[in-house]
Amino acid sequence: MEIPPHEKSNWIQELSNQSWNLEFVVSGAAIFSTSFLPELTDQAIASYFENYQLTNDLPDQLFPILAYSFAKSSTYLLIITFVSHFILRAFWIALVGLRAVFPQGINFENIPNTNKELAEIYKKKFGSLDGFIVRLDKICSQIFSIAFVLVLFSLMLALLYVVIFLGTVGVRTYFPELYTKAKPIFMAIALAIAVVSMLIFLLSSKEKYREHPLVGKLYKHFIQKSTWLYMGMYKPIQYINFTFGSNLPRKKYFRAIALIGFLFFGVSIFIYTLKLLDHNGLPYLESRNFYSSGSAEHQLIANYYDNLRQEGERIVIAGIQSDVIEEPFVKLFITYNKGLDADLSKFCSAPTLPDTLKNYKKRILKDKTRLDCFNQYFKIILNDSTLTPVEFFFEEYHTTKGLKTYLSTEKCKIGRNTLYIKTMKTDSLPKKVWTDYVAVPFWYAKD
Repeated sequence: MEIPPHEKSNWIQELSNQSWNLEFVVSGAAIFSTSFLPELTDQAIASYFENYQLTNDLPDQLFPILAYSFAKSSTYLLIITFVSHFILRAFWIALVGLRAVFPQGINFENIPNTNKELAEIYKKKFGSLDGFIVRLDKICSQIFSIAFVLVLFSLMLALLYVVIFLGTVGVRTYFPELYTKAKPIFMAIALAIAVVSMLIFLLSSKEKYREHPLVGKLYKHFIQKSTWLYMGMYKPIQYINFTFGSNLPRKKYFRAIALIGFLFFGVSIFIYTLKLLDHNGLPYLESRNFYSSGSAEHQLIANYYDNLRQEGERIVIAGIQSDVIEEPFVKLFITYNKGLDADLSKFCSAPTLPDTLKNYKKRILKDKTRLDCFNQYFKIILNDSTLTPVEFFFEEYHTTKGLKTYLSTEKCKIGRNTLYIKTMKTDSLPKKVWTDYVAVPFWYAKD
């Protein structure tokens, strides 16, 4: 039996009147859940740089860091929005409780230290308590809806990036030649589609162009064909968006959209800039005229030392056991990130092994060959002495895969020493030209 329209309307109205308690619970749970998201995004980008980035070149960093900045700005905006809703809804509950005690609301004629003229001013300025409670309730519900648009929008961006990421990395890993040839074509097509779509969208924003048969037809196809970009979030997002857009004044609606967009993209670009500078070891927002310019040789970077690194933090490039060493050896760990494969593959190849060898012996020979390859690629220098040969071992240090070696401290001087790691420029082969990779300073204090 179908519910009559008037009864359905009354039921929905009654449900909306009681929705504040559900909003309050959901908002509190959302604040707790989203508080973990900034740390998770940091872990995600660190994992990407370590395990999935195919080269260490700057162009290959730009798009992942852009995706990271969008994700992190979304998490901050979600936290701010849900916290704002939680505070305003708690304030609304307090006012409702206050009204239960004083049903008449504000008695303007009885406000202390107030004459009739000032009481009239207050009455015009504040209005009734009931009116303020109703307005505040509407604001809370609107903020709650905006928060969920941000949630859905964030999910859409995340899913869209995952699809692009898996497709790009998959083709680049298994079909490198096809990727190299097809990349410029796909980039050109994507740019052309983006430009044409932007033109159609701008033209359709004006009524006189929107009514034009050609523009109208293109705009209709643009809307119909682009819904897949929402990654299944099209209807949920547009239900909220269309409800706001069709009930708010045009100027107020577009001002709200512009403000949210400005905040989102402004925070994203800010985070993007900071992360790009931080990942490349460049200082930012430094007001001290004579502080470090970012040279690793002359500063102690906590990530390089096991005793200074935070618990569970990944080793970004390399690390030793301490900033002050008293032992007869230095334990050096070098992170093996995915980006090194591009260089290593240019001069290292898998050994050809006879089929008669047992599998465990094949694994031993393969690993030995791979370690020899690393010995050719890395050059270890202590102060001004090149250390050869260096015996590497594979090691997984707190989920970070890399190489471990032990270096004697016989050539260390009492006091400051610097461990330099250089890498071979594979583009210079057959000549061997070395480039700086990292410098790790430490203090040697012999027992």
